[in-house]
Amino acid sequence: MNRLKTTWQEIVRFWGEAEAGTSMALVRIGIALCVVYDLLHIWRLNLVVPLFAGEEHGGWSHVMTRTVWPMWIEWFGATELSGVALHASMTLAAVALLLGFRTRMAAAILLFLWIQWTGILPTGDRGIDQLIRNILVLMVFGDFGRTLSVDALARTGRWADPTPVSVWPRRLVLGQMILMYTSAGFLKSGLTWWPMGGFAALHFALQDPSVAAYDFGWTRAQPWFFITQIGTATTILYQCTYPLVLLLFWWRRYPERAGRIGRIANGYRLEWIWLLLGAWFHVNLGLVMNLGIFPWAMLALYPAWFTSEEWHRWSARWLPLRANSSPPTDDSGRGSVPA
Repeated sequence: MNRLKTTWQEIVRFWGEAEAGTSMALVRIGIALCVVYDLLHIWRLNLVVPLFAGEEHGGWSHVMTRTVWPMWIEWFGATELSGVALHASMTLAAVALLLGFRTRMAAAILLFLWIQWTGILPTGDRGIDQLIRNILVLMVFGDFGRTLSVDALARTGRWADPTPVSVWPRRLVLGQMILMYTSAGFLKSGLTWWPMGGFAALHFALQDPSVAAYDFGWTRAQPWFFITQIGTATTILYQCTYPLVLLLFWWRRYPERAGRIGRIANGYRLEWIWLLLGAWFHVNLGLVMNLGIFPWAMLALYPAWFTSEEWHRWSARWLPLRANSSPPTDDSGRGSVPA
């Protein structure tokens, strides 16, 4: 019974800890920037009506042929004006989220409007859209606008507010990343991702003119084909081993329980392997493939890897302006803790 009580107390303490909101604010800003860019890119390509209106008014959606309509369609119809209004409303909500103006309300409005858009054109819903909506749910309930926001400016007269916030939303962002990467690895059923297919998936992707940003025909020759094979194998290994990050975080939080291997992992900060490989992977995807906001939105989640104290320490080291006060510790009295 005592062991169960101790375990429960540790769980409560883990999810109840607090830190400054810097990491969560950086996630909010990065995600919002990607969404604003995506929506403005749709406008620049003159795709607002095709993507947001019904087919009767020049859109690609067959929403009016369904028996159940999204609320937006029930209220305003599937006209060209309705589609433009939905796109404009989403853009304004995303800008408000970027600025941290009424942050939770902005996230809730953007989430609601995005669900309406998905109902209008389900075939246009991408995997990264679903991931961002998951993060928006966390932004509705978590305090992602505590600092680096208009809300902070209105509340304290400064853009930065060091007041601690609950850390559970940041940890759930990390959990979402771990789940996404791991499932992406194990769900790769295409033969070319695996040894029996010659690890040729990356090579074939680079030959696809619908996603390749440039002509990569030269990768058919050696040693370039071999390099693409290494990239494919590294991707599979990286994604399928991502759950090890949880163990590494555990060892960092409880070094007394780490053992010899754990102490070595803590000493060399081995979790940086997954962090740096992931960042390198997404930057390369963004440069050589036309995948929209996917690689950049994934990178926008990476600030959640670090505690706010780490961000403050790095900013004090590299930026000329230093904080007036030390970063707050979590409410458990342990100081800054990993993850």
